[in-house]
Amino acid sequence: LAADFESNKGKLGWPVSRGVIKTKFGTHPSPIDRSVLERSYGIKIATEKNAKVKAVFNGEVSKIMLIKNANPVVMIRHGNYLTVYKNLSKIYVKSGQTIVTGQEIGEVFTNPRTGESMLGFDVYKEDKTQNPENWLAKF
Repeated sequence: LAADFESNKGKLGWPVSRGVIKTKFGTHPSPIDRSVLERSYGIKIATEKNAKVKAVFNGEVSKIMLIKNANPVVMIRHGNYLTVYKNLSKIYVKSGQTIVTGQEIGEVFTNPRTGESMLGFDVYKEDKTQNPENWLAKF
């Protein structure tokens, strides 16, 4: 990988070892009501129960968000880029910590009702959303 985040577009490793993209970036019809459009600011990756989540690039944990009625979120800064890892059950890192590529940062939450383990993954350049699929290497 190149030294800076931007030079690695299309080459970054996936945040989980195995996964399938279930929700794509952008605007698309709702699975419940096709006449309603939904906007996704990132992607959702279906993965295995208790899957370890890994940082896609070197950086610094800028924020850990504990959101009421939702699962924790880890945000990692890579210069003027930010990667966001959502729907975690466990967090292995702390705010301000330096992270290396591939380092485990937590585990994906598994919904006990549905059995689904779904990681939300977003990429931002400053405050603008990017399509994460354009950044990740092809499986």
